[in-house]
Amino acid sequence: MLALLKLVDRTVFHVALTLAMVLLVAMAGVSFYQVITRFVFEQPSTWSEVTSRSLQIWMVYIGLVAAFRTGSLMAVDMLQRLAPRRLELVVICAVAGLNLGVLAVMFWHGWSMAERVRFQTLAGVDNPFGGGGISIALVYTAIPVGAALSIVAVVARLAEEIDRVRRRAPVDDAETAAQLKRQEI
Repeated sequence: MLALLKLVDRTVFHVALTLAMVLLVAMAGVSFYQVITRFVFEQPSTWSEVTSRSLQIWMVYIGLVAAFRTGSLMAVDMLQRLAPRRLELVVICAVAGLNLGVLAVMFWHGWSMAERVRFQTLAGVDNPFGGGGISIALVYTAIPVGAALSIVAVVARLAEEIDRVRRRAPVDDAETAAQLKRQEI
């Protein structure tokens, strides 16, 4: 079961990180186009600002997966390090539980919001396939998608941390590695 979780986590992490980078490049390109049309040609495009903002929203929520998985978000490392070994597992589980709670709320309300706005369209952006404008729900869907994928990352990191504590391995960060190196010398 843990091997399957690691496989799913690794796949989700790499796909999410790659997609977030592609969205960043696309957003930069659309923003550059917007600046050129506005200030060089003095004919601002109607779709570029909305598109750039939508790409940024998707990039942030998809990039959240990588941030949760690598532990790049605000953490309670000091509390974890100061806690005795018996309480370290409690701290790790409490932090993961809070993260999962926040992500569950994000998923629930993001899904609800996407459903409520599904008939509204993005201003200034026409559907290239016909049939009216593009639904703003497409942008709001980034919230539940990012939250669901982040839940996978939090669960995988929790499993990894529990395994580390049970094996009594040191915390994998630069400060602890430096401390261990000093102890070896």
